[in-house]
Amino acid sequence: MHLIDIIDLSIPYVIRTCLSCGRKINLRDPGENGLGIKIEKGDQFIFPEGYLKISANPLNGIGTLTQAGLAWFAELIFIEKLEKTPENLALQIKKNDEYSVSILKNSLLVDDHDIENPEHFNAIFETLSGNKNSLEWWALLFGIYNSIVEEAIKENDANKAAWAMGSAERCRSMCVFKGSLEEVVWMGHSARKIIDVINTWHSNKGNHNEEFWQIVFNKNPYVLSQLFAVPVIFIKDKAYVGGMNIDHQDAKFVDYLFTNESSNDALLVEIKTPATKLVGRSYRKGVFNPSSDLAGSVIQVLDYRRELSNNIHTITRGTEHTIDVFSPRCVIIAGNAEKELDNEKKRKSFELFRTNLKDVEIVTFDELFKKAEVLATLFNLKWNK
Repeated sequence: MHLIDIIDLSIPYVIRTCLSCGRKINLRDPGENGLGIKIEKGDQFIFPEGYLKISANPLNGIGTLTQAGLAWFAELIFIEKLEKTPENLALQIKKNDEYSVSILKNSLLVDDHDIENPEHFNAIFETLSGNKNSLEWWALLFGIYNSIVEEAIKENDANKAAWAMGSAERCRSMCVFKGSLEEVVWMGHSARKIIDVINTWHSNKGNHNEEFWQIVFNKNPYVLSQLFAVPVIFIKDKAYVGGMNIDHQDAKFVDYLFTNESSNDALLVEIKTPATKLVGRSYRKGVFNPSSDLAGSVIQVLDYRRELSNNIHTITRGTEHTIDVFSPRCVIIAGNAEKELDNEKKRKSFELFRTNLKDVEIVTFDELFKKAEVLATLFNLKWNK
């Protein structure tokens, strides 16, 4: 077989010696089932320089760290090569200065200034003092305090040196945070929102205030986005869909309006409460009617769908929204199946009703929040019921 050298050597590859001609060839053949890289006996596996990048943020690094690996990484970025004796203090001060300067030299905030020119210091300080949330601001303060340490040592002022060194290390910690940890900490805070909304559900399963749930979903729109199998774009809550007469009365508003991201087809979501009844009285032996509230919700959302289809051009005129009405989907969020459907006959009747609806999907509150719990489980997030 004639082997051809690969061109892109920026990601791992192997160097293989051709058995026919003895030539060394750069290859990247897929491994078993197309996974990884195939390595044969005698191959030399190559990691390109700069390829292996370690970061606390898994989105910025190559691979992911274990919990022990995170502890090692934190030690690496906070401690580095900790000097064990004071004899090398002058060298440490020099390294600190180089660390500060390297950050500032690579900054776009001050790229029009010469970092090492003292005459530019005031301009640099003024620029960065207006960006105190930046890595560069803390790097500048770290460099300033580091210079004070050096001066205090020359002046034989122990108190001043100790104060400046402590202040410098605090600023360096902020540099580490801004450069390596801020994004992953923010990711943790974002993940906390999932826990909070799950706890809100478990604490309010009997809450029959529809406005309360509107506020919950407004604060956590990703919960509603789980209703759809396709990417969606949120348009508006309490969106006007039509019905207003000449006296500005009888206007109709659907709780949430989305569009399909690829087709722009409208998606209407109407919410009730977990206390909304799902089934009514027994109609015949073993069969239950849908509750009047649930049946009324189906008629209501279909009426909204009809109004939107009839008034779409008027509603969207002069707005930035592109909404089509090929076959708008309607979703109703109502009831608590786990609590109410407590026997097989009720569950069967409810499923027969909702699965045979043509244009309306019914999702219960417990089903919706179960999806949030599954999402939390994927990220190893835990909550207390």
